[in-house]
Parts: sequence; C-alpha cells; structure tokens
Amino acid sequence: MPRNHANLIMLCLCLLCAGRGCKKQPEPNQPALNLFNPAPPPLPTETLALGTESFTVELAFTRAARNRGLMFRPELPPNAGMLFVFDKTIPQNFYMKNCLIDLDLLYLDDTGQVTKIITMQKPVPGQPLLYYSSDVPVKYALELPAGTARRLNLAPGQKIPLPSRIRTIIVDPD
Repeated sequence: MPRNHANLIMLCLCLLCAGRGCKKQPEPNQPALNLFNPAPPPLPTETLALGTESFTVELAFTRAARNRGLMFRPELPPNAGMLFVFDKTIPQNFYMKNCLIDLDLLYLDDTGQVTKIITMQKPVPGQPLLYYSSDVPVKYALELPAGTARRLNLAPGQKIPLPSRIRTIIVDPD
C-alpha cells in the first residue's frame, strides 16, 4: 500500500477514536439536550382548584415564558397546565406555533372569572396559524389538556380561585 494511503487510514482511525472519546453521554434520567429546541429552565408552579380536582400549573409571568408557552411539549399530564399572567388587563390573542398537542384555553379576568373557553387545535403543517382572541380584556390565560374544560363542566362566568401568590406576582411588562 502506498505510504500516503497508510497515513490517511491512520489519520481517519485516530479521528474516529478521538471523536468517540469526546462524546458526552447524558446523565441517567436526564433528557438529551436538543440544540434546536433546548428545554427552558423549569417554571415555578402553583396549585389551582378546578371543579373538584387540583391542577399543578406552571406560572408564565416573564416575557420569555409567555412567548414560549407550551411549545415543543409532546404531552401534558391530565392535571397539569400553564397559567399566563399578564402585566395589563387587555384583550389577548393566542396561537399554537410549534405546539404538538391540542389544548383548552380559558381566558380569565383580573378576578379569576372565566370570560371565554376555546379548544385550540395543534397547527396543520402548511396551513396558516389560527389566532384565538379573548375578545375582552383579560389578566390571565390558562392552558389545560384538551377536553379538560368539558370534563370538569367549566363555563364562562365561573370563578377560579387564584392564590395570593398569583394575584401579587411581579410580572414582566407585556
């Protein structure tokens, strides 16, 4: 074999071995890092009473958390959700960009009264995004697994008790 070919083969073998040694494996029980959609840091949570059930909801009160919402989540446990807390009580619009699951959206005024309930469908590739308007000024938006509002017989006009931590949280400006 010519000397140049032998050197090339040795170089390839060295690179192959070096590359294998540098690859860091994720820690056990830790998800692998996805560089395209890195997992955000965990959000604080609060327990909400909806009907006769308790829900653990993530609190989205920073601009970054509100912008990301539940994007890229492959599932949402049955008694989980996300509560968006806004700086101002104004009409809001939601859309489902990069959402992988259908969701119920409950708009709430500043007292916790439900003003509107919508089931939002995950987007259809190639179709324009749908926008879901509150139609009236709201202070909060609660996303839950699709079908939860119907299952719990939630309806506009009902009041959801909001713990003082939620009512007094310092919110990033909208």
